[in-house]
Order: sequence, then structure tokens, then C-alpha cells
Amino acid sequence: MPHRLHLHLVAPATPPPPAPRARAPLRWRAVLGAALLALFYGLPWLRWDGRQALLFDLPGRRFDLFGLTLWPQDLGVLLGLLAVLASGLMLLTTLAGRVWCGHGCPQTLWSNLYRWIEQRCARLPWPPLARALRHLLWALVALWTGITFVGLFSPIHALVGVWPPAWSAWETFWVLFYGLATWGNAGFLREQVCIDLCPFARLCPSLCDADTPRVHYDARRGEPRGPRAPGQGAVMQRGRGLLDAVSASDYAFRAAHPALAGPLPRFSADRLGDCVDCGACVQVCPMALDIRSGAQPDCIACGACVDACDAQMRAWQFPTGLIGHASDNRVQQLPRRWLRMRVLVALATLGVLLAIGLNTL
Repeated sequence: MPHRLHLHLVAPATPPPPAPRARAPLRWRAVLGAALLALFYGLPWLRWDGRQALLFDLPGRRFDLFGLTLWPQDLGVLLGLLAVLASGLMLLTTLAGRVWCGHGCPQTLWSNLYRWIEQRCARLPWPPLARALRHLLWALVALWTGITFVGLFSPIHALVGVWPPAWSAWETFWVLFYGLATWGNAGFLREQVCIDLCPFARLCPSLCDADTPRVHYDARRGEPRGPRAPGQGAVMQRGRGLLDAVSASDYAFRAAHPALAGPLPRFSADRLGDCVDCGACVQVCPMALDIRSGAQPDCIACGACVDACDAQMRAWQFPTGLIGHASDNRVQQLPRRWLRMRVLVALATLGVLLAIGLNTL
């Protein structure tokens, strides 16, 4: 008997509602970066008592620092000032983490500026024009950066106030050298400078301890991650609560290493954590890291992932803070110690240097 063909008509599945649109993150970090860049570019143009306010006059063997003039015999004062700044940076890193790397380092500032130019040029409809304009703007920024740097050692008005410029051989060399360094580091190397070349990045782990804040992903709240339809509420809103630390770490590890740990099982929407696995935190990271995979030694604590995640949480009407700054002791709900050995050493060093400097002046 011939087989009958049975057709089963299945109604098409209703697609889930689109994810909410993320609100724009806070812009204070961009404002801070722009202010620091403006400070650098504006320093050579500041005047004090008719002279350039900040000038390392090497031919004249004098250093003008906002009305204070240092001569070769005052080299100890300059070295002491540098030592004070280094001690202050050590204390800041111990108390607040790698905030210098994420917000004040020249490599970070110029990389962000070059990345911003790249993103704006990428919007042009014709790719060859976009690439040409991008490299032209990069070159102009690099050239002006080199001129500004040399303007701290030669009077800036003599560098740019005369046309054609009458630069010496050394001035020309340093303008081109610093400009090319800016163009290469900020345009192409970027995170590789922080990972492979920066000595401070290797020093940071010795300055930090269990009470030093770092960027932290709350796996107990966020795992297991996954997309879901809007309107289901956060884990605390729908009563699921936080996972235990062992299960949360296991889910985060398996999500980060699927080839090693195998795929995660499928979870119902009411068992999912607050992480919707949108990938926004990874997309904005200048170091191309996934903070959800655990502590990242190369993280520069810029907070870009924090802003991106908070924007997503607000869009989903979840509480913010899934990614935030927290120390290891705070994660383990231990009391924070403000006075510890590294802090005391940094404070003592800073105090001794300031006392010697005040006594010298």
C-alpha cells in the first residue's frame, strides 16, 4: 500500500519583542579626557610675568614653572618634585586602582581621541574617502602634538609665530619623532602599548591588594546569562535572587570557555540572570577584554564597560551596578581596611619628600 504523505502545518513562531534601546551612558569620562587634552595643548600658551609659564629652556639652562625659576644647581628640587608625583601616583593606585591608566595616561587619552576620529570618519559613505580623511586627521593631530611637546622646551611663539618656520635641526627631529610616536601608538598599537611596552602596567600588581578597587562583574546576579524577552524583571524583582558563589563562578567559567567546559544547558527565562548577553561591555572595551570572564590583569579600569552595562540595565529597567568597581574584600563582604602596609609606606614616603622639599625651599 503506498504511503500517504501527511502535511503538518505549524504556525510560525512569534518572534520575541525587540530588546529595549540602551540609553546613552554618562559622558563625564569623555569630558575629563577632553579637559586633560586641552590642558596639554594649552600649557605652552600660558603666560606668567611676561614669560611662558611652563618652559624647559635647555639652551638658557633654566626651568620656568609658573613664576618659579629653577637653575642647574636646583636640579634636586626638580627631581624631588618628580619623586613626589611618583609617590602620589603610588598612593592613588593603591587606594583607587588603575585610575591613572584609565583616565590620565597619555596613551589612553590619545588612543581615545584617535578612536573617536576613526568612528566619525567611518560614517562617510565612501570607504576610500573615509580612510584618507582618517589618516589626514590623525597626521594633523600627531603633528600638532609634536609641536606642543617641543613647545615645552622651546618658546612656542617662536615655533609657530613665524612663517615659514625657522626650526633648528633638533626641533625638527623632535617634532617629527614625537608626532610619529603619537600617530603609531594611538593609531595602531593602542592596547599593545599597555600590554607589552608600559612598565607601569607591570608595576601595578605590586601596588594593589585585596582592598584596592577593580572592575568587577557580579556573576551571582548576572549568571546564567542569555537573551530574553523584555518585561520579565531583574532577579531580585522576580524572586530568583542571587546564586551561590560556586554556581555563579561555574556558569561564568563555562560561558567564557565553551570549548573546554562544554555548552551551557538551556535555562527558562525566569531562571536567567540579569546579564542579557548583549556584548556591549566587550564592544566598548579598549583592551578587547570580557570582564565577565573574571579578573583581567590587563584591565586599565577605564570604566567603559561599566557605562555600557549601566546603559543596558537602565534600558531593561534593571538595577545598575551589574558591572562596577569593587575590591576583592568587598565582594567577599569583608570590612575594608584603609590603613594597610602599602598605604602607610606610600604616605610615609610622600610625607618625607614633602618635608624635605619644604625645608629646602
